[in-house]
Amino acid sequence: MSDERKGFLTPEQEKQADLLIKAKGIAEALDGPAITLTDNQGLERLKTQLVEKYPDVLPIVYEIIDAIFAVLPNEK
Repeated sequence: MSDERKGFLTPEQEKQADLLIKAKGIAEALDGPAITLTDNQGLERLKTQLVEKYPDVLPIVYEIIDAIFAVLPNEK
């Protein structure tokens, strides 16, 4: 899995999360961009604060996220 993360998720994990969220109508078209925006903007800010307080924790957080996404379905 790629380690090109902005926020906590890789681009592949953002796509996987989009596949898992079932919405109807216009919400289905918007959930993918909403996931990306939330991760890349909101969670990126949280990540910056986390690293400032606990510099060594980021690899552990990435391992946990990767482990969770490894067991989630990756298709519709």
